[in-house]
Amino acid sequence: MAWTQEQIKGIIVTERTVSALSIIGASFIIITFLTSSAFQKPINRLVFFASWGNIMCNIGTMMSRSGIDAGVRSPLCQIQGLIIQWFLPADSLFTLAMACNVYLTFFRKYTASHLRALEWKYIVACYGIPLIPAFVYEFIDTKARGKVYGSATLWCWISVQWDFLRVAVFYGPVWIVIGITLAIYLRTGYEIFSKKRQLQSFDRSKSVSTVENPFVSTVTTDIRITTAMVDPMRNSSQTSLNFAGDEPSTIQSAQGYEPYSVTIESCGPPPPRSLLFGPKSPILGPPATPAQSEKRNSTATGYSHGGVGRTNPTIAANKAAWGYTQCAFLFFIALVVTWVPSSINRVYSLAHPDRSNVVLNYMSATVLPLQGFWNAIIYIATSRQACSAYWQTLRGRVPRPRLPRRPTQLVLPSGTKKSSWSDSGTELASPVSSPVGSS
Repeated sequence: MAWTQEQIKGIIVTERTVSALSIIGASFIIITFLTSSAFQKPINRLVFFASWGNIMCNIGTMMSRSGIDAGVRSPLCQIQGLIIQWFLPADSLFTLAMACNVYLTFFRKYTASHLRALEWKYIVACYGIPLIPAFVYEFIDTKARGKVYGSATLWCWISVQWDFLRVAVFYGPVWIVIGITLAIYLRTGYEIFSKKRQLQSFDRSKSVSTVENPFVSTVTTDIRITTAMVDPMRNSSQTSLNFAGDEPSTIQSAQGYEPYSVTIESCGPPPPRSLLFGPKSPILGPPATPAQSEKRNSTATGYSHGGVGRTNPTIAANKAAWGYTQCAFLFFIALVVTWVPSSINRVYSLAHPDRSNVVLNYMSATVLPLQGFWNAIIYIATSRQACSAYWQTLRGRVPRPRLPRRPTQLVLPSGTKKSSWSDSGTELASPVSSPVGSS
């Protein structure tokens, strides 16, 4: 069935409009990822890598029927066919890579560093595998069928004479990838829901084992505070404050003060002053019993860039992994929405090679170029706080920066020196001859 000029113009307008939307969406992902660390979450890294392929694919779809009008043997048509054959299926492979990350995390206990080490392999596979047939097609030219790249109604791609290649080397592999991805999510979903009680009971968990969370971009700081009584008869004039990795610093204790020792271990920035110097501080407060010491230890453990929490790191990592899975599954849904209409159109063309369905072609022209747009929608939906902060920054409403940490004075008996937190570490009081406050 021959297409009318109005139908052809409608196809061209549709292709270029949705291609422009997709380019805008992919560009937003790339710009925000490169300019703001708040967007650099593990799952966003794969979306960032896929966005470059989305832009390249949309360059080809933006050409619309220009390659066909220039001639099927023209360089423009051949380049357009190569671009579409190369970059259009790459997005499905990146979705499979996200599913692989989910599988490796749940069943192989991969951490963030392990997943990042795989990224170059994902990039090579997702862009390298589709490149092989796309490049080879450029050199195939027979008398019976002509060149592989030619008119495909919507744009220059695999011509009707080579229609079997569309199924064997394009739609077939894409649906195999979709099937593998779906199988991974079904297996992971079964594992998650079979352990649903464990995820729901994280608030009541007493475990304090530390597991690296592979789905957050922050670094967890583990702080342990323990107190121990010092025998006053054994050493009635000295109190020892020991920090992990430092030599013990001995300070003089005035008469009337009951001596004790405090050991603070930190593998990150110093904890908030409210923890160490508040009304219940183990440094300023009375000596703690072993039970109190254990409670403070469990409370301090889990401090992570902003406060002290009681969340078990292991359960928190599991919940974050579940959040990653939900996000990755959204990309899978977008993938299915992209490929179902075009696959139906392909089956129809195989069943009726002498007919062309206008509605199915319009649907294919609408959904195929929209991969970058759907990725951007999910990217924004899962990074709402980062988007809000980024928008405020662009409008000049940058949040007021925090003031530098002021030195914290430790009130000690006379004969000791004030202490403070420093950028390079924690300095404790050392014995001096002058009392506190003297110059």
